[in-house]
Amino acid sequence: MLSLARTQDGLPEVQEDVLETEKTSWGYIVREKTDKFEHETVVESSGRFLGLIFVVCAYGQWFLPAAMFIGDAVVMKGAMSFLFGATGVGMYWMASRGLRKELEVDLTRRELRVVNRNGRGTRRLQSRIGMREIESFFLRRTKASAEPTLMMVRLRQSAVPLLLAAGGEVELTDLLQQLKSDVKPVSEKLEERMARNVAFLSRRTGS
Repeated sequence: MLSLARTQDGLPEVQEDVLETEKTSWGYIVREKTDKFEHETVVESSGRFLGLIFVVCAYGQWFLPAAMFIGDAVVMKGAMSFLFGATGVGMYWMASRGLRKELEVDLTRRELRVVNRNGRGTRRLQSRIGMREIESFFLRRTKASAEPTLMMVRLRQSAVPLLLAAGGEVELTDLLQQLKSDVKPVSEKLEERMARNVAFLSRRTGS
């Protein structure tokens, strides 16, 4: 599932006014506001720090005397180097990927991109959805007031909708309407514009 909302105990938090939009030359980016992302930034920094500690331990234990190890010291040190090294590299890599998810609406390439961005601003692509693949957007509201509203996207070639964002109903409704307008094929937009022009001219002629 894809989500722009922060989570607590594995569940999205219900908050209003947590998303912001940044205009770009090719479209716009929807992301969680910076001041709502402080917890994740701390987690990323801690993960990178612990990862480096494990890597240092992987090599540092080779300087320990052989008498401290049971059995073959070289074998034990090699196994510990692999264990600590793999753990450290894994933790550092996961933290460097970034916990902040962003939705990029590219009106030039006609696609949606979900990316991860870390606290240092590094961007990593998570998934790409062509606008031609999108069948519809919709909001999934829950009966429980403590649970968030979910914004889903249904793809033409998939029976399972994807979660794009979770949060307050008001701002997700605004985002939903914006996405519906932007994803609509250019031909349909032209037809609607022509229909509005015809209706306007008809009203003027009739008056």
